[in-house]
Amino acid sequence: MRHVEIHSFIPGADANHVFDTLADFRHYADLVDVVVSVDVEKDDEDNVRSSWVVKFRNGLLRWTEQDWFRRHKLRLDFNQIEGDFDEFFGGWVLVAEPDGVKASLIVDFDFGVPSLANIVDPVAERVLTDVTKEILRGLFGEQVVFLDPAASKQQELTTA
Repeated sequence: MRHVEIHSFIPGADANHVFDTLADFRHYADLVDVVVSVDVEKDDEDNVRSSWVVKFRNGLLRWTEQDWFRRHKLRLDFNQIEGDFDEFFGGWVLVAEPDGVKASLIVDFDFGVPSLANIVDPVAERVLTDVTKEILRGLFGEQVVFLDPAASKQQELTTA
């Protein structure tokens, strides 16, 4: 199982605006070439089912996930319910700061092929990181600051 964390800071942003913007998956394909399509089917106001097609290596990754929009916690969580991953889950965690919003994408994934994990997992992590950064810049502009995950953890430990 591969664990990936991408931490960012969006200066001057409002947490509810960031939440709403991130929750609108349909625009992701307009922001980066790697995301081919995202189809969203609403279950209710706080739950959707989204189907993703993403370019990966020389092919396409496809999956459908259940998404939970937890505005009161400033979280957007997901769990793959079918698709190319053996397991894929995680979500966005937002923290309102006085001068902006800290937005962290935290995911775990496993392709279910242990013999290829050392080759495929690092590539998938790099693609996920690069695509997430492009999406955040596309949604919120070039002022988005990307934080070192180790430094973010250290800061969380010292402020807890």
